[in-house]
Amino acid sequence: MAISRLNKLFGIGPMGMFISFVLLAIAVWVDRIMGHSAILANPTPLKVVSVVLVIIGLGLYFWSFWTLRIWWAEDKLCTMGPFKWFRHPMYAAWITFIIPAVALYLNSWIILFFAVLIHPIWHQLVTQEEKMMFDIFQEEYRSYWTRTGRFFPRTWNR
Repeated sequence: MAISRLNKLFGIGPMGMFISFVLLAIAVWVDRIMGHSAILANPTPLKVVSVVLVIIGLGLYFWSFWTLRIWWAEDKLCTMGPFKWFRHPMYAAWITFIIPAVALYLNSWIILFFAVLIHPIWHQLVTQEEKMMFDIFQEEYRSYWTRTGRFFPRTWNR
């Protein structure tokens, strides 16, 4: 299966980010209309947790980006670094750490609900990318898929 250079570099990332930002904007709008439903009266602890989550998320994102250059340069399946434990660490960095950090920083139940809602949307989006990877790498990807999680490290065997 031929894959475009653009799809190879970005996968479903641009579409997922577009959907995520639209939903975030809607969540912020709903939060303002409903009068801001605060998680805590004193948001300082949430802001500290937010900073930690952003640091972890950006660290995971850049580690993944650095590791993924092998796939980009040599057309090989990347199974090292964070890809050793899960298949989509770059997306996971955003939807598991950075987006929830934004919700906590903004101290909003509604935006936190958005952060939880975004996971099933991304699970649906990556199925297309995973089908492409199956077509390209076949049994090698099937074996990789069975031993790794999608957005969270797999701690059990299938």
